[in-house]
Amino acid sequence: MRWSLTTRVAGPIARLLRDNPVLLLAGPHSAGPIEALVRTWNPQPTRDDDGVMHVADGVRWHGPLRLEPSLTAEAELPGGWSTAYAAQAARRRVRIPDGRAGEALRRKYVRDIPVGAEALAWSLVTGLARQLDGAARLPGCPPYAVEPEDTVYCVYGHDALPWQVLRTVVGLAIPDLARNGSVAPNDYCLDRPGLLEIRVRPFADDEFLPYALRARASDGWPHSLYRFSALPQPTAGDTAKVVERLRQAATLLAEVIGGVVLDGEGFPVADG
Repeated sequence: MRWSLTTRVAGPIARLLRDNPVLLLAGPHSAGPIEALVRTWNPQPTRDDDGVMHVADGVRWHGPLRLEPSLTAEAELPGGWSTAYAAQAARRRVRIPDGRAGEALRRKYVRDIPVGAEALAWSLVTGLARQLDGAARLPGCPPYAVEPEDTVYCVYGHDALPWQVLRTVVGLAIPDLARNGSVAPNDYCLDRPGLLEIRVRPFADDEFLPYALRARASDGWPHSLYRFSALPQPTAGDTAKVVERLRQAATLLAEVIGGVVLDGEGFPVADG
């Protein structure tokens, strides 16, 4: 079953919104432009006999849904949003391990980290929230507005460049990088302490391959993953400037090595 902007409050719709990752938007949003964005994340979704789009293994896409006050309350959503989309997926969570990032993860995921189909659904709604100035809500957690420091760029390529060559390639956008760790020639990290890092590692044969890459992937590609991430700065504006430099560096690298750059949620990143 597919619901539209004119849908009235109903128990099943409220449960759909309450129990699944949800994209929250201000103002009316028609299905066409949102679906076009979803298709950049997965260019080959399918539809079932009810017309519901299956956007990933185990993930069904519903919307737009008008958030009238009664539906908002019944679905236990925050006020101030007028339109919602639900990425329906079976709930599956794992506990957050102890470690350096554990405290920040526990603030973001108060009911543990989603995995499996729910993790795919969460990546989709958070990536859309970033692009559309919306928010994402994971069941059992407060609404999440993506912060600049949460932005990650991933370049998928062939064999990894030696660290000295990578430093030269991205040096126009990010000068003064230094290596801060190395496991192997294809497994190392470059950084600017307190500012950003570029983590390079092999892409494992059994690793999840983003849907946006699947038409291109083969036995010989991708072999390497370059992960560009920023550290929080004194202001959001300062962090945004660092993120922009990361985007420039990632797109430059992809052009040089014939790779593809996606954001951390699996959406293609435009050059410019």
